[in-house]
Amino acid sequence: MNEPTGGIKEKTCGRIANPETMQKNPKKILHVLGTAEPKGSAICRIVESLATGINPARYQIHACFLEGGVFSDQFLRAGIESTCLNWKGNASHPWGAMRYAALLRSVNFSIIHQHVGGRFLTGMGRHLTHARIVLNLHGRALEHTGEVPTVGNLPPRDALIANSEIVASFSKDPQAIVIYPGINMTSFPLMHKEHKGLVIGTACRLEPIKGVIHLIEAFALLAAEHTGLRLEIAGDGSLRKSLEEHGRRLGVSAQISYLGWRDDLSSVMTGWDIFVLPSMDEGFGVAALEAMAAGLPVIASAVGGLLELVQDGMTGFLVQPAVPAQLAARMHELIVDASKRKAMGIAGHERVLRSFPVSRMIDQTLAVYDELLAERDPSHD
Repeated sequence: MNEPTGGIKEKTCGRIANPETMQKNPKKILHVLGTAEPKGSAICRIVESLATGINPARYQIHACFLEGGVFSDQFLRAGIESTCLNWKGNASHPWGAMRYAALLRSVNFSIIHQHVGGRFLTGMGRHLTHARIVLNLHGRALEHTGEVPTVGNLPPRDALIANSEIVASFSKDPQAIVIYPGINMTSFPLMHKEHKGLVIGTACRLEPIKGVIHLIEAFALLAAEHTGLRLEIAGDGSLRKSLEEHGRRLGVSAQISYLGWRDDLSSVMTGWDIFVLPSMDEGFGVAALEAMAAGLPVIASAVGGLLELVQDGMTGFLVQPAVPAQLAARMHELIVDASKRKAMGIAGHERVLRSFPVSRMIDQTLAVYDELLAERDPSHD
């Protein structure tokens, strides 16, 4: 059957899993992700760490992106099997559903680990495979407002993983398993590039939920007082133009640099002195975790999983969201006190080493897989 003109054309990325070339003994795990574009980098890096960190003789991971992008090539370079569907994950695009069905039938997946998708996508996994279904929640707030809705009925699953205690509570699943994202610290050596003045940095999607407008307003309150102060914003999104215009209205556009998406963020962070994440809500806050790993003091909104990550007064400061004056006051406190910046940065780095190693994330995820497969009917293997 040919796809009609104007439909969603098939596109593959990375390497399509070939049952004849894959080892017979390892269990096959399918990770379903929303996008391979940079806006999905936090989840993509988690899956990449899992895929490259586990013993391939035990588990083999195949990634399925609903939307293609740069991470498909990155996964290929890392040796991770991947497929791009160009599909929204629902019944409104049957050709995408057919491609997903073909993938499910092509490999005997033992587990489908969904980072996105509702009942339709989950139902396909249930109907077409014997795989156990793992849902992974990475947040709770609406992207365009930052508001936290009442959780709906989640699709049937065999296990639910949440990236923070607050997201687990949001799910209302008493059996939700909290697995925090982990960091490979070899990518974040404690080093600092010499530069003029002082640089405040942030890294995020430029969407309402991230609250970057409040950071710009806080920055404007300080810019006249602190000569040489600069703000660097790594990331992109629908608000970029309006944020640039807002900076011009406040008279600080010359002191703000928009870096776009960067795949060398750990290197970029070595040129920053303070990291700020002014989000309206966060499931966890991977960018803040990376900043702590890089030895930066972190000022973040006291919302969501950031409450579980940033230790107020020790690794940085927590402030009320959408209150630029409070954010500016904490920024000023660190701007004028280099010793406090250094002490908080070191404390944050040590906290990541102690509490958020990538090895722990991998071991906890594998424990979920092991338990699910131990409960499974051997005839389905």
